[in-house]
Amino acid sequence: MKSFKLKPNLALVGLLFVLIFSYFLATYFGNTLIPKIFKLVTVTVLLTFYYCQLQRMAHVFLTIFLVFFVGDAFAVFDFGSLSTELSKALYMGAYLLLAFVLLSKLKKVKFEGLVTVYLILVLLLNSYFLYALYGVAKENFVDDVNLILYICHGITLIAITYLAFAVYLSRETAQSITFLLMVFCFVFADVLNYICNLYVYYWIFEFFEGILHMAGLFLLYKYVYDHHTNRYSEKRINFSEYFVPTTEKLRQITVHL
Repeated sequence: MKSFKLKPNLALVGLLFVLIFSYFLATYFGNTLIPKIFKLVTVTVLLTFYYCQLQRMAHVFLTIFLVFFVGDAFAVFDFGSLSTELSKALYMGAYLLLAFVLLSKLKKVKFEGLVTVYLILVLLLNSYFLYALYGVAKENFVDDVNLILYICHGITLIAITYLAFAVYLSRETAQSITFLLMVFCFVFADVLNYICNLYVYYWIFEFFEGILHMAGLFLLYKYVYDHHTNRYSEKRINFSEYFVPTTEKLRQITVHL
């Protein structure tokens, strides 16, 4: 059975580039259905790929993937304003589940010193950005339901960003960086989605919105895979070490230009 297992890194990177290129072509030529289908297929592919590697997944992670899938399904099979509202509500539910995952890690967080200052700044900046976006787009809401969903959705995004930053600043492990990057992808994807739907539409915004959403799902896959295979450690690292792994021997090599 081991001989049939795929190599996660190489296969996932190749798949991600294929999806990005196909998504770019579909968005550039103005096709609105194909990009949504790509978002829907992403969850299916990731779950299939995961279960080719492992046979188990924690119920909370599987529920998150399924909630994202159903939310994407409502976005693809558009039945009017109701399907859009259900899609937004399901995305918000997935973010709340991600926040629930972070709650177990908050026990080791120490809110003191610079960590507290950073967290206050993050909270204030996110709140101001949400308020500014609301001020620009508030006249474009068609009913109170969409307005309430926007407010709740924004509060959820602020909460999960705040929690992800808190865990990262207190631990600075590879897993905390992965989770923080995943949250960034989902947050900026939703912001671009609101800009396209409520303020001004531009195809490049839609393209990056879809790419960021799919990148967030890929990072969620990586987080879950590393969690279940114990490939992560509690050793503190920084962003440069996360993206470009190195060793002490490599640091000592002298390069002559």
